[in-house]
Amino acid sequence: MKNLLLSLLLTIAAVGIHAQDRQAVDQKAVPDVSLTIKDLAGRSQSPFKLETQTASVIFFIQQDCPISNRYAPEIARIVQDYQSKPIRFFLVYVDATVSAKEIEQHGQEFSLPGVPVIQDSKHQLVAAVGASVTPEVAVVGKSGEIVYRGRIDNLYQALGKPRRVVTERELRDALEAILQNRKVVITRTATIGCYISAQN
Repeated sequence: MKNLLLSLLLTIAAVGIHAQDRQAVDQKAVPDVSLTIKDLAGRSQSPFKLETQTASVIFFIQQDCPISNRYAPEIARIVQDYQSKPIRFFLVYVDATVSAKEIEQHGQEFSLPGVPVIQDSKHQLVAAVGASVTPEVAVVGKSGEIVYRGRIDNLYQALGKPRRVVTERELRDALEAILQNRKVVITRTATIGCYISAQN
């Protein structure tokens, strides 16, 4: 009986923690649309401010994360498939210690698409959307709200355990819904990858 009661209390506590985490995520669902950050070319970028576009897609990546690098071909395919649509794409490197030259070399080595590249040294974008893992993606809607955040697809079922066949493509589903003026059904998913280290 005591074990059953203890199990019940732990379950209630876990649900409470989960609810708090979800609330924290929801509080970050509408970032400051005026946030502007320089890309590696020195141009000012405002990922959360849409003008003629329908959405912005922000890929958070790390040059030394094997899972992030494994997704490079799919990131390139997604950009290619939607480049003619009113959607902007950004590659955001979260490691403050990597140099601009190393980022450029990494992009060439893994054939990453030629979209604006941002080194988020101070984790402004990371904090704005609540990203915690790479590769994680955030999709920004017309009003600057985060309409989807999480994994690109379900290639990984656990760390070191990729699936043979991808069966769920949440990012593509979100983009299709936006382009068809439909509500994004799945707005949050857990991401498997490398944790983003906190900045000092």
